[in-house]
Amino acid sequence: MKERIKKIRKELDMTQQQFADIIGVKRNSYANYETGRNTPIDAVIKSICREFNVNEEWLRTGNGEMFMASPSAALDMLKAEYGLSDGDYVLIEKFVNLKTEKRAAALDFILQVAEAIHSSGMDTSPANQKPREMSIDEKVEQYRRSLMLDKMHEEDRIAAAETAYEKSLGIVPKKDSIALNIIEGVDRNEVVS
Repeated sequence: MKERIKKIRKELDMTQQQFADIIGVKRNSYANYETGRNTPIDAVIKSICREFNVNEEWLRTGNGEMFMASPSAALDMLKAEYGLSDGDYVLIEKFVNLKTEKRAAALDFILQVAEAIHSSGMDTSPANQKPREMSIDEKVEQYRRSLMLDKMHEEDRIAAAETAYEKSLGIVPKKDSIALNIIEGVDRNEVVS
């Protein structure tokens, strides 16, 4: 495995320090992998495969191709089907290659910005330019997005998740509880005392 690890680094034209930084190990630990003094643990192997698109089978055994097939074929089909510009293509490619938690953070950031712009009534049309008339489909889409933003407040997401969790456990949601419906409108402090 030591030769294959070194071959990946050389193929990518990286120093040991650069490679080690990306996979999250110290340079001397990485150097020990290349010399064969130490064998990387599974987590390090997975990190190498994930970060550099390396075929795990090849890394462990030498069988198959060094790198996994590029996801560009699917992106090429999207580009053709939707008429994506080169910038659109790069944006999508970079997004899908992010780690799951970073994609979630990016989406959350975009939603926060969109919500702030929407709630402030900010003029988002380019300066000194008359905005073009939106088509009916664009207006419907804009309205649908604004409804989605309104529905995605943190409390709503938490409440929906709690309700789904309670239902999965067979717990009756509070609003459907017979006991709570009976005492609806009654001061709950009176019931407790």
